[in-house]
Amino acid sequence: MRPSGMGLQRAPRIFYFGPFSLDASAERLFRRGSPIHLTSKAFRLLLLFVSKPGVTLRTQEIMATLWAEDEHATEQTLRQHVLLVRHALEDNVAERYIVSEYGCGYRFTGKVTERPSSYMAVIVDQYCVAASEFQRSSSPAGMLAALHMYERALSIDHSSANALGGAALTRILMADFQYDRPRELLEAAQRQAEAALLLRPDCIDAVLALCKVSLDYFWDFERALRLAQRAADIDPTNRIAAFMYPWILILSSRFSEAIDFIDGLPRATSALNVMVTCRALATLFSGDYDTGRSELAAASRRWPDYWFARTFFGLALILVGHERDALRIFDEVRLSAYDPLVGNQMNARYFAEGYALYTRFRLGDVVAAEAGIERLARLSESQFIPATIFALAEIGRRNYGEAQKYISQCRDNRECWYTHLGVDPLVKELHLDVANLYQPTRPAS
Repeated sequence: MRPSGMGLQRAPRIFYFGPFSLDASAERLFRRGSPIHLTSKAFRLLLLFVSKPGVTLRTQEIMATLWAEDEHATEQTLRQHVLLVRHALEDNVAERYIVSEYGCGYRFTGKVTERPSSYMAVIVDQYCVAASEFQRSSSPAGMLAALHMYERALSIDHSSANALGGAALTRILMADFQYDRPRELLEAAQRQAEAALLLRPDCIDAVLALCKVSLDYFWDFERALRLAQRAADIDPTNRIAAFMYPWILILSSRFSEAIDFIDGLPRATSALNVMVTCRALATLFSGDYDTGRSELAAASRRWPDYWFARTFFGLALILVGHERDALRIFDEVRLSAYDPLVGNQMNARYFAEGYALYTRFRLGDVVAAEAGIERLARLSESQFIPATIFALAEIGRRNYGEAQKYISQCRDNRECWYTHLGVDPLVKELHLDVANLYQPTRPAS
């Protein structure tokens, strides 16, 4: 019996030649990070060639490797597959990868390595730079484009710490902004972040990604705090790192520590919109609603398009009894269109949706609230809609049993609002047992 396989497990995972990378385990071929379609048989033929560069492979040897005895194949079949591979590689007389040894077989002439060339390394860096620009846009389309760019970089160099860390952090932001079900995003981010840190321990994107995984997936506040400090030590100017440390303190009900930390930062950092908002939230969640409202109002006036601040300003208005003003703000945020001219935006539309439904029920506008829930339920048939929204709606309705069911969904989804439950003022009437909310689980291997 002739062998029907090639022993792929013995081949290096990825081969590099010219502008191409060939992932043996995934059976994928890329040119400068863009996938190129090949049939399974044509891919195995190319893998055979690149596994033995410079060696003339006899026709019968190739056919015995690619086709089993019960498969009908001729030398013409092989020539057709060689043509398919040449077409995929854009093989031509000036740059030929596969040459015919007439009367004998074929030989692969390209230089094959297990590491990308310096030329390809430059392309990887360019993809990572472009990806980080898309990531900063914070829009759903921008995040998807960033992830695509990082994955293209990884298709060229699967051991790029920048691409692994960047992809991990992009998935974290997509989870935080609730653009997709967070659980899978957090799990994938953990794997990529850990791989990045094995390659480069000071990869700040990877450290930040693991920080959020520790916080929102495992609810391990202390480990998250250590990772936030580590990220700040790596780059004290990183705005995400600067935000995460006091934010974790807030979620741990350590409000005065969070305020002291922010006040001790350099002025250029403490004056950032995210840090001013974070300080105001520490005040609000500590129970000083009037001062928190004043600070969030000031932040909203200073940055009128900063929806993160405006959403929580609306929450502050609820807490001081100005529900109609709060509803106006929530509607502005949830109906807002993405503006590419607004820098460093933090998407808060889903939070605004939930808070708006809560407020409508509390104002007695049940018809509008029910219509909003029905609209979101229909939308959930085609895209991810956070259970957070429905939980807040049911709290507003004072239907606490249903609210608890949605909170359980939040936990299962690993939605970031579940991590907020210990401090969010709107859930106090549920009398949740905060001590039992967060039971840290063993990190995935």
